[in-house]
Amino acid sequence: MPSDNPDRIGIMADSHGDANAIVMAVDFLKGNACHALYHLGDICDARRWETADDCVELVIHCGIRAVMGNNDHTLTADARGRKPAGIRRDTLSFLENLPLRLSVGSARLVHSRPFIKRLGLSAMIGGIGQREAGTFFRENPDGLLFRGHSHQPELISPGEADIRFSSLVAGQTIELAAVRPCIVTCGALTAGWAMIWEPDGDRLQCCRFS
Repeated sequence: MPSDNPDRIGIMADSHGDANAIVMAVDFLKGNACHALYHLGDICDARRWETADDCVELVIHCGIRAVMGNNDHTLTADARGRKPAGIRRDTLSFLENLPLRLSVGSARLVHSRPFIKRLGLSAMIGGIGQREAGTFFRENPDGLLFRGHSHQPELISPGEADIRFSSLVAGQTIELAAVRPCIVTCGALTAGWAMIWEPDGDRLQCCRFS
């Protein structure tokens, strides 16, 4: 296995209670020399609460930093009202204390939309269309946003006349300097998608590990 590379970061999202998908993604990203790992929310699935303990235990054990997804929030709210809760107290506490946004340098990492101060918890739901992308680009003219939620890998960037929404394919490399500002949807772990980001090289690779 290659040694960790300080210029490589692994990004994943939307495991939806699939602990095996997390294991496979970690093995793949670590095997590709990623020194830090991030999960963009929906670690768990609100309809599969019995898988939450295993998924959260993996995230903690592997040192993955994470943001809260809408399923994580719904699961904890349901667990608080259920007797017995069905998930461990430490699992519940971990999910409830996840942030809505993380920053790595100038890049932002969220579950869905970046407008936390305006939208609060509802930033975790809804997609990013022309209006939302345009607002982000105006407010962040050199911005880079990583998001999950929509499950399919996609690059959103300004075009000459309109905003471009481009699907990404496995093995594709994006030179981020050429497309900034931009929004990257990372794709779901449940379908085998992950991203390798090289901040110093301003480069991103779309990967499929299964």
